[in-house]
Amino acid sequence: MELPKHVHRVTKRRKNGSQTVYTFYTRFRNTKDAWPSISLPEPLERDFSKRLAICEALEKDAKGFILDGKRLPDLKDKEFWPQAEKAMEALIKRGREGVKDFKALVEAFQHDSNPVWASLSKSTRRGYTSSGKLIIESWGDMLPVDLTTVDAQEAIDALGDTPATANQFRAFLSRLMSWGVPRGFCKINPVEHTEKIPGGEPWTPWPNWAFEILFEHAPIHMQRIAMSAFFTGQRQGDVIAMVKPKAGESVIAVKAQKTKKTVWIPIHSAYRKWIDSAPNNDSVMLHEAGRAKFYKTADGFRTEWQRLMNEEPFKPFRENRIVFHGLRKNAVINLLEIGCTENQVGAICNMSPQMVQHYGREVSLRSLARDAMKLMEERWKDIEPAAFRNKNGT
Repeated sequence: MELPKHVHRVTKRRKNGSQTVYTFYTRFRNTKDAWPSISLPEPLERDFSKRLAICEALEKDAKGFILDGKRLPDLKDKEFWPQAEKAMEALIKRGREGVKDFKALVEAFQHDSNPVWASLSKSTRRGYTSSGKLIIESWGDMLPVDLTTVDAQEAIDALGDTPATANQFRAFLSRLMSWGVPRGFCKINPVEHTEKIPGGEPWTPWPNWAFEILFEHAPIHMQRIAMSAFFTGQRQGDVIAMVKPKAGESVIAVKAQKTKKTVWIPIHSAYRKWIDSAPNNDSVMLHEAGRAKFYKTADGFRTEWQRLMNEEPFKPFRENRIVFHGLRKNAVINLLEIGCTENQVGAICNMSPQMVQHYGREVSLRSLARDAMKLMEERWKDIEPAAFRNKNGT
């Protein structure tokens, strides 16, 4: 009989004259891209057609085999075929019945027709796309309604070596489940009760030495961009998109890509000097690029910024993990230090009160410590040990 495409048979002969015939599925056989051979039942056996269909539906990358987005165990693992069959059944069922599994949920959420997805910034969508791929690989054929808080926490903890990735995965999974509740994918969001991985915020506010290095070694247009972030507390993409304020204007308007909200930020006198130093040309954009009038996308700036950070004078930035986003934290801390309320800080930096609290934890602790020591100074006579008074003659 003629064998299907990619199927071949190998005959093993033994010294006693007996022989055994094995059947394999090997895509790209006898080429440098050849897949590992997958053992199949004999062509006339009942399971042959089912397993051949699975093989034909497989994809392969550097990590191994994938079936309809579902990451399968190693080929030699005893769970390979059970999980492959389960994924295949889900694929068939999804096409026949529109089953609401995790693959269907992720694809529905990330579809361009979903206004929630369309409203997200490009950087957020990039991160969420990676998290969505991971969910499909791990749970593609699993029903969201069956996900427990314990399941979710185990998945988050498994990514604990990279806290930022783990917490982004958690944020996406929670948003995904919440979106799925009113659409019939699940009844509750079990991710709400999970815990974040500590250390998920890699950025720190810039210390003085970082500004000194920037002013000495960075091109003036890069300095101006950093100062815009420092004085306004805006995100990188929003800083790049700033429009020049007109002559005489005392505020600069910024539309946040992430929230779609516009904020009007009063221009500080020290910041006005940086704005006035911008090239006087016909571009309406405040920030010019190194080789062009302006950046068409924030990605263009990121590439140029990363190239700058890779230069030798900026080695301390790399060693101390000083990143552009830290300037946003500088802005929040500065405003809180001079006594601004959380609502005032949020109005300037386009941040929720919760995020202001998150960014300003260090300021709150310092403020509490100062207040505590001030009280101790004022009430010292009430608590000073007698031995102290005798020694000091007071």
